[in-house]
Amino acid sequence: MGYEIAVRREATGGGGSRHLHDTVAAGDVVDIGGPRNTFTLAPAPEHLFIAGGIGITALLPMVEQVGRAGTPWRLLYAGRTRSSMAFTQELARWGSAVQLFPRDEGPRLDVAAVIAATSPGTKVY
Repeated sequence: MGYEIAVRREATGGGGSRHLHDTVAAGDVVDIGGPRNTFTLAPAPEHLFIAGGIGITALLPMVEQVGRAGTPWRLLYAGRTRSSMAFTQELARWGSAVQLFPRDEGPRLDVAAVIAATSPGTKVY
């Protein structure tokens, strides 16, 4: 079993991202502790995923799971620029279930309006 991680190099950060970028290469094996996900995928007639920036990483396994199960779902993913948004190529295979909201390209994601229009019973993440 393996995990895929995403770490953006932050030149002004505390050093963790720089260290990983300088010492670890794609495909390297890294020892880690187990996942500590405090929110889990609950059974529902429909799922709505809302992600911002690198927060998409935590939702990817859930998207994969509901996608394979055939449960109706949507993902709304906001970021600064399309080029700064991780995993967009991987998400493209889900077609219209995924909507991207790059801030520099147009209207911002109106989360309140989206939630207000969500069907009863839909689980929102």
